[in-house]
Amino acid sequence: MKKFLLISVLSGLLFASVNNPIAMATEYGSIQGTVFLGSSKHAEPGTNILVVGTSWGTTTNASGEFFLTRIPPGIYTIKATFIGYESAKDENVIVVSGQKTRVDFQLAESVIAMDEVVVTGSFVKHLLKDSPVITEVVSAQKIADTGGSDLTAVIQEQTGIEISYGIGRTQSAQLQGLNDNHVLILVDGERITGEVDGALDLGQIPIDQIKRVETVKGPMSSIYGSDALGGVINIITNSPISTPLATASVDFGSNGRQDYRLALSKKWMNINNQNRSLAIGISSNWNKYFGIDYIEADNFSELPEYDKKNSTLNLFYSHENHLEFELKSTYYKDENEWLSGDKTNRFTDISGNTKFGSVARMKYSFAPRFSLQGIVNYSGNEHTLDEYASSGSLVKADVSNTSLLNYRLQATALPYSASVLTLGVEQIIDAIESDRVLGREKDYTTNVLFAEDEWIISDLTLTIGGRYSDNSVYGSFFAPKISMLYALTNDIRVRFGYGRGFRQPSMKELFIDFFSTVGYAVRGEPTLRPEKSNGFNFGVEYNSQDLIWLRVNAFYNEVESLIDYYTVGFENGHTVFSYYNIFEAITKGVEIDASLQLPVGFSGELGYGYTSAQNNNGIDLPYRVPHFLKWKLVYDMEALNLRANIRGRWFDDKPVLDDQINKDIYSADVPIEYTYVDAYHILDFQLSSEFDKRYRVQAGINNLTDSKSYPFGQIKGREYYITFKVTVK
Repeated sequence: MKKFLLISVLSGLLFASVNNPIAMATEYGSIQGTVFLGSSKHAEPGTNILVVGTSWGTTTNASGEFFLTRIPPGIYTIKATFIGYESAKDENVIVVSGQKTRVDFQLAESVIAMDEVVVTGSFVKHLLKDSPVITEVVSAQKIADTGGSDLTAVIQEQTGIEISYGIGRTQSAQLQGLNDNHVLILVDGERITGEVDGALDLGQIPIDQIKRVETVKGPMSSIYGSDALGGVINIITNSPISTPLATASVDFGSNGRQDYRLALSKKWMNINNQNRSLAIGISSNWNKYFGIDYIEADNFSELPEYDKKNSTLNLFYSHENHLEFELKSTYYKDENEWLSGDKTNRFTDISGNTKFGSVARMKYSFAPRFSLQGIVNYSGNEHTLDEYASSGSLVKADVSNTSLLNYRLQATALPYSASVLTLGVEQIIDAIESDRVLGREKDYTTNVLFAEDEWIISDLTLTIGGRYSDNSVYGSFFAPKISMLYALTNDIRVRFGYGRGFRQPSMKELFIDFFSTVGYAVRGEPTLRPEKSNGFNFGVEYNSQDLIWLRVNAFYNEVESLIDYYTVGFENGHTVFSYYNIFEAITKGVEIDASLQLPVGFSGELGYGYTSAQNNNGIDLPYRVPHFLKWKLVYDMEALNLRANIRGRWFDDKPVLDDQINKDIYSADVPIEYTYVDAYHILDFQLSSEFDKRYRVQAGINNLTDSKSYPFGQIKGREYYITFKVTVK
């Protein structure tokens, strides 16, 4: 029935696109033009073209051309934006019925990228400098500078983000001192399933498919729902409409690193000499790594050996800048092997994930000031875990299947010239099937209503929104938000944000029923309440003539009803653990980031973060670095097509617990005995060269000083890598 309803909605959108009297009208004009980039006036596909004050827009083709058809007569403002270049707009574009209006742009290069479009933290697209929420962007160039294989290498260099390690050495992110299960990971704005130990493994997201990464810190549940207490990391992937015809690359590195990547795309522009476009993209990658085991006698691997494969199919169609349809399907499979024992016991664990996901999105603009969008998102994952004793006998085995089905319908209207209103409904169905779950199968449904209204009044942008969620297990929750941007001058902007966040109890926390063969048992607690938070962010940003950019951001988060382990007692020789809601924790701190354009081809970045995280008794929470410092120096030798960068990160002493199952972490009445990871620093270097605009070679050394601090700090020692890439446009 639910699938029928969504099919009906999407069919209705398509029917409306054909039968809408506005779309059927013939008294229209059109806008077309070309966008040139830089002083060389070269063209690239993917420049964003927006009709300001409407829901209409398009992107340029490989020749830099764009076409906007069926535009009602009138006077419009057209804006052009492209990453790495300053935006430009024409405020007096006159459209006459039956005529073509030509508008050309030349975008000047911008070293400090503040004119790129961001989509995270609001239902409205903004230029980065105009976003009312504090947003951080990692561009494609910065991603390439890391030389990494997966998302971890990208985000670990952002101020205020800390990488944590879970079961099987899975890698996840902490924001603003909050746990990794308080950070929501999105791909193109949509959820994916497959969490391990309560958080999504960042190593499952290959780097070659990433166009950029947008991070919004602080509670974002008013837009994205559960899990977004600490913030959101949104991975924006490449669209076939703006990618080259073909790219192929191969990486080789230390510890058996091998990365093979291939991407193909085909575009049909201006079909039948009309503004209709179709694009298809296919990409695939294979990553291998031999793992790390520093001390063979301890029977414990610092990092697992893995084999990962990923494929993506992407279809995009646009029809006369009124209708857009996109279908994206992904397939992912991995196998990981590591030693999980101790000095007296040797165990070998082998885990695997098989994941399939598909997202269908259709958007139709009925009029300049009204659009409707429908989205169906499915994500399913099979996770296996087998543990073997030193004799080779199977000690334990587990197979769990999780799935997420998400329907969303949202309408965007511009009721006034200064207002953008978004209203929507959503349904999310989470399900699990596992022998470790009470009754083996469980599911819950969340029904959602959401709204957001954004006002732009002179130099002030004000956004007010809220999300009401009703869950079939834990009940209802309302998450409001308010964010504000005020331009004090052309160079100085001030932002403020408040949001209320929540995290619904996971299936494991609610329904697990597991007896281990090695002396412990875990039972879920169906009466758990959602974790809740109130978060405040205040930031000041300074940008001066593309020479220096500086931002200072202060944050304060108060989290209540935290879910944690505790010891129930003993049963049949087993220690029995379960979950409960404890009182609260407070995280607060300051983050400072700066970018500088230096003389003779040099540029630099600096970042500093201070984080305080304590429970209600004033006890520091473990696994948080109080002080963090990063820096980066880049030298572009344009005459030789060479680029060199050196990057440094310093981590302060960090409190940790040897026993990660401790019921007193947040609410103990007596001091907790912590051990500390000593402060350490990491230094990375990379040199890259591009020639004939098709061939790229890069080589680097990560962790030049071979600094190691495991198992709770830097795990990888010095590593070498080299990459070869070919691009056909």
